[in-house]
Amino acid sequence: MENVMAEPATQCGSSAIGTPSADVLREPCRTAAAWRAADLGGPAEWRFELSPSHLDELDTALKAVRKNGIVLLRITSERFPLPSLGAELRRIARALENGRGFAVIKGLPVQRYDDTEINTLFWGMAQYLGSPVSQDSFGRKLGRIRGAAAGPELRTGGSDVAALLSPRLGGRSTVVSSAALYNELLGRDPLLAERMYRRFGFDRWGEQLPGERPYRSVPLACWCDGKLSVRYARRDIESAQRYPEVPRLEPADVALFELIDRLAAAAELRFGFDVEPGDIQLFNNYAVLHAHAQGGGIADPAADDRLRRLWLTLHNGRKLPPNFTWETAGYGGPRGRGGVTPRDVIARAN
Repeated sequence: MENVMAEPATQCGSSAIGTPSADVLREPCRTAAAWRAADLGGPAEWRFELSPSHLDELDTALKAVRKNGIVLLRITSERFPLPSLGAELRRIARALENGRGFAVIKGLPVQRYDDTEINTLFWGMAQYLGSPVSQDSFGRKLGRIRGAAAGPELRTGGSDVAALLSPRLGGRSTVVSSAALYNELLGRDPLLAERMYRRFGFDRWGEQLPGERPYRSVPLACWCDGKLSVRYARRDIESAQRYPEVPRLEPADVALFELIDRLAAAAELRFGFDVEPGDIQLFNNYAVLHAHAQGGGIADPAADDRLRRLWLTLHNGRKLPPNFTWETAGYGGPRGRGGVTPRDVIARAN
């Protein structure tokens, strides 16, 4: 049996020193991504309000797409011009990568639009941030999901960035800085912190291609090019234990997960905010753990109240080693990283 969990720490590029432990961060991370709840001075740090001129640009771009009959997957930033808002979206993308790791775009008047128009606006704005990747083996890039009613799991997932749009319902979201959590973990138990650089099996939930393993073997942490990246989804890790070829979790692994969960629940690290219909939430999956609890009912029971979700590969995302992430082929765009490779893409290639 392959002892995946005993593999050395993740290395990164030519900056790595010769020993496997060279890229284990053994001192506190001091980048802007390592924030605590008290460090967030006010909404201006993480919230962006659409102005009347931005809304005019969105309406103009939407009309142009409809007039020219451009289907969703063919919409690019060039085909969805946003002269001033596009520059702001690119600035937000830089902040997601180099700043706090999350943002909320407010003020999209979703009540004006039908579901198709909402999807188009969401997709068009996202083109200025990154490239959408598939979320399932059918190749769907724009997901429709239901947020948890209560007690959602704080986790990471998807590609570089998870983007959520609440078209009909509000709710509440919670976010925790992965770097701040790591710093706390490092201060309490350095050996457990170092264990995050080992590989763990993550269940792929049946989305693997024929002949592939039903789980991914990847580390929880990566220190690369001056940035700390963390992935954590305890349910996926524990579910992968159903596969006999996945190494059994050791007591120290369970202790690590328990400590991560306790730290993520600490008021000093958790930051919560209310979400209104039309809000676009953006989470850098390497920089924050996040969760969203959906709000109550809607006035029109026939309307689609599900969250819209995109997984985005940032246009100028961080450097990551190949054993921390993976490339994903898809439809209507360049290859991304993370996500799920559609089975049809492989079939067509053959």
